[in-house]
Amino acid sequence: MMNKVDPLGDGISSIELLPVAPSDLQVVNSARVSMGKQTIKLTDKDTGLINYLAKHKHWTPFSHSHYLLERKMSIKNYIVWCARSVDEQFVRSIIEVDFSSCDGNVHFYERGSLYAFIKHDVLTERMWNHNLRSLMAFKCKPHSVDKYLVKDWTHMLSTINDDWWKKAELYTGLGWSPEKLQIAQFRIRMPVFVARQWFKHQIGFTRNEVSRRYVADTPEFFIPHEWRLQADNVKQGSSSELHEYSKDMQGWIADTTYGVQSKYNELIEEENICPEQARSILPQSMYTEFVETASIDAYNRLISLRTEEHAQLEVQKYANSLKKWLTTVAE
Repeated sequence: MMNKVDPLGDGISSIELLPVAPSDLQVVNSARVSMGKQTIKLTDKDTGLINYLAKHKHWTPFSHSHYLLERKMSIKNYIVWCARSVDEQFVRSIIEVDFSSCDGNVHFYERGSLYAFIKHDVLTERMWNHNLRSLMAFKCKPHSVDKYLVKDWTHMLSTINDDWWKKAELYTGLGWSPEKLQIAQFRIRMPVFVARQWFKHQIGFTRNEVSRRYVADTPEFFIPHEWRLQADNVKQGSSSELHEYSKDMQGWIADTTYGVQSKYNELIEEENICPEQARSILPQSMYTEFVETASIDAYNRLISLRTEEHAQLEVQKYANSLKKWLTTVAE
């Protein structure tokens, strides 16, 4: 299976499938995406970055690392725990409720972000092994492990087509949906006008985006080869009919767009204007890039809406690329 595709076919757009593997390196790269950078191997400088993120409560980089736990606690403690963590991005599936004892027990699966687990002091040996620097940055009690932990199943998040998920579904017998526990991660490059539609989907998603407050390299743009006419019904967005001079329009639109690119570079390089202000002249056709983590259930919701025939064609192409990926992975 290919790890990277070009939805718009212009050699710039991309969706790259990332490994689902929580680590301090993942935290660092999620943070560095705002600078348009990536780290291959952790250094002391990266430890400093992690400490900075924790100190200033920049939580999103820690929310791309996810863990899947099997836990067991009394019914009373379970109710208290659910109430205490109601605002976090935890997803749970009950395996069994045992009423045979006085207090009763709830046996359940729980998937959540590293940040959420750290915040509530729910730690495992795997977290200490894979996110040691993050746990130290949050001053977690050395090598403490959750007393309600039965098993850490995090490694199963990267194998969503494994038979374990089918067996687990049968085991619970409560009509649960594995898609709510499973996650996927992508690095995506898309035009700003497409991203603004994509970002409307918030529930179940975590994103870190390149920021042109800090990045001042030459921007790239999406220049359509075909220009669609307006639809009779404005709610349809566009019709399938093309402008008769589409090819000619592509040329003069490109000239205009790259004229703005040249002016942007001039502001940065010759006039010493700050990037956060120079970016104000850049058009919505500019490419942005972001790292995104979401549950399979959240992606299915996005796909169902953005592959619908009335969605904008460009966002349909991204959603269909994701649909093929998730269908392939799930088979």
